Amino acid sequence: MQLLVLTKVPLYEENFENQLKQLGNEVYCSSNLIALLKMGTCNTQFLSQFEGIIFSETLFEKETEELIQQLPKGRFKLFRRVVEARCDESSESVFDALIPVDSNLERLRELLLIVEISRLAHQKEEQAQQLTVKQKLSDLNLKLKQKEIVYYLIQSGDRTVSREEISRQIWEKEPNASVLASLSKVVSKINEKLEQEFGHEAIQTLWGQGYRLNRDFFDYFENDVVMTENVAVQPCDTL
Repeated sequence: MQLLVLTKVPLYEENFENQLKQLGNEVYCSSNLIALLKMGTCNTQFLSQFEGIIFSETLFEKETEELIQQLPKGRFKLFRRVVEARCDESSESVFDALIPVDSNLERLRELLLIVEISRLAHQKEEQAQQLTVKQKLSDLNLKLKQKEIVYYLIQSGDRTVSREEISRQIWEKEPNASVLASLSKVVSKINEKLEQEFGHEAIQTLWGQGYRLNRDFFDYFENDVVMTENVAVQPCDTL
């Protein structure tokens, strides 16, 4: 897998990074991305190259929760490095696996393999769901750029997406006054077209924050959106 390790001290992760590479993974270790994620300015196109994100034990629980909230939902397998793995079946976890810091190469291989099998099992289902969403979009009277923006907001779920992020994603260049003006016009046109069909604006504007889909409009796609629950792997079952 292509893995991103988020840590406050990259040098501290050197041995762990080497373990991951020995298992054939591509690894990128960063502390700078933590600040960018907290500010909501991290380039999602850059993040999209990773299949899994590992949160170092150097991060506090509260910090980790805040960072996860800034990530596009459902796109990554999430891992947490822990000093001591606890096997509490009654508690739910957002992580696909907990990785004890004392894991040897074999134990690490087992954890990653289980999560990878789970990822492949969901892949076909997700692709089928995405096709259904795109088919619903094609039935709406929207032009290509308009569909791309709506689809990106669908994938973002309840998250408010900044105008800069959408501009980078859709126009594939750094936002400037011209691009942002074009975005505003496209969003206005989307709302104008879909208000006739749904009775209200499809895209809500949160001033100073960005855009998100109106909940009622999102419900139109909800049964087809990729919302497969990640199955949390309990490390105590494999160790």
